Amino acid sequence: MKITVVATGMLMLVSSLAAQAQILKCVDKNGKIEFATSCPGGTKQQETGVSSKPRAAPAPAKDDKGDKAGKDGKPAEKAAEKSAPKSLADRDAESRKNQKEKAEADAKAEKSAAESAQRKQACEDGRSYLKRLQDRQRTARTDPKTGERVFFEEQDFVRETGNAERSAAENCK
Repeated sequence: MKITVVATGMLMLVSSLAAQAQILKCVDKNGKIEFATSCPGGTKQQETGVSSKPRAAPAPAKDDKGDKAGKDGKPAEKAAEKSAPKSLADRDAESRKNQKEKAEADAKAEKSAAESAQRKQACEDGRSYLKRLQDRQRTARTDPKTGERVFFEEQDFVRETGNAERSAAENCK
């Protein structure tokens, strides 16, 4: 049993070392190309520059003040934060923020549409009232002193037509 454990350990060690090897381009005398970690006999070996080892992170650039800075001139910590993979909590927070912004934008658009519909209705009502006054249709108002209905006379039509024209022009912009 000890032999199996030792053999398994050695196999894992060797496979991990092989996994981080340099990839080579092997060309035989017939021009057949093969890629491997080591070239067989009778082939010409060429380096590809490809390695399975992870690259070392490039050193951050320095700005004029000697501070480490990213490509956009911001401190390297902030540049590294943007390029680093986001954690689940960060992605969740960003998702919630995006949902909130979308909900706010939708509410703003809905409010704008409601205001637009209200202005359109006010415009139509104003034009209708102005047309009724211009046609001298029977129109009444309530007397504030007595509460009785009083029908318009000619001077009432003239005065109210001017008011209705201003109102319609204002609401129908």
